[in-house]
Order: sequence, then structure tokens, then C-alpha cells
Amino acid sequence: MTGGYTGENSYWNLLHHEDLLQNLLPFIFMYLCSICYQKTCHWIVKNCCFEYDLHSVLLGPEVDLLPRLLLPLAGPEEFDEDDMERLPPDLQYLPPTQTREPDPESRKMLVQALTKLSSTRSGRAYLKEKNAYVILRELHKWEKVEDNLSTLMDLIDILIADEPQEGMEDLHKVEIPLDIAKKFEENP
Repeated sequence: MTGGYTGENSYWNLLHHEDLLQNLLPFIFMYLCSICYQKTCHWIVKNCCFEYDLHSVLLGPEVDLLPRLLLPLAGPEEFDEDDMERLPPDLQYLPPTQTREPDPESRKMLVQALTKLSSTRSGRAYLKEKNAYVILRELHKWEKVEDNLSTLMDLIDILIADEPQEGMEDLHKVEIPLDIAKKFEENP
């Protein structure tokens, strides 16, 4: 996934100015910085993922967001060679001392960002191609916070499901019939 964003999106223009987003990304997984600063960075990155037109830029080489979102969710697990080779290079052969993000709220924001990125066909394809599932599978085994598990399962379900039928590829554009929406509201 490559390409630049040329639209009039002021949020992107703000973040792209003097590489602000690039300067924030290292703080996604810096456990030693202020938790408040780190959460703010997580929040900004998650909100960038709501800009569906930016997904190709966010996942492309200019920003390379996927390994930056997955690294704080990764643990010290070892994977077989096939799974390892499909992961982004920054996630291959992590040391046995690798630790996951300790803050549950931060983990949830990172998973929510990945969920937003998987709402488009191209985003889902990229997450699948880069084998994000194996990191998320191990996170699911490790996660103890019920709300985080629910959010994580939503993402895993999207990644392991068959692709939606034609016309419904971009999940954020799918209109839910009123009767079904009411059922969701009644039984959350």
C-alpha cells in the first residue's frame, strides 16, 4: 500500500506539518515516558485511523503505522518460520524480554486503531498480508481485561472472516437496516 494523501483534510495537514505524526509515533511504545503523554499519542494515532482516506498513507512506507501499533501488543512468544517471515521486520524475532503495553486503556486504543484500519478492504488485506493475526491471537491468550477482550475479538473476527460481499467491502460504509440496528440496541 503506497501513495500520498493530497486532499484538503485539515487533520492530516496538521499532523503532516513538519512531520508531527512521525515525531509522535515513537511514543506509542515508550513505556518510560509519561503515561499521560503516551495515551495522548495513542489517542491521536487512533483518531487518524478514523480518516479512511488516509489508510493507504498510514499503512504505507511514509508512516508505516502497522508495526508501531502491533509492537506494544506483542509479547515474547515465538512463532514458526512461516508466521515469522510474514510479520513486518520490526516484529520478527522479538527478544524473550519483550513486554506488552502494561496499561489496559492504551492496549484498547491500539486495538481500536487496528480495527479502524481493518474497516476497508485494502486495510484488511494489508493486516492479513502482514500476519497481524498471530500477534493478536497471542494477545488474546494473555489479555485479562474483559472489555479489552471484547474489543480484540471484534478485530480478530474481522480478520478471520471471509471477505464481505461486493458493495460491502468498506465496513464503515455499510448501512445496517433499522430492524437489525434495533436488535443490537436491545441486546448489546
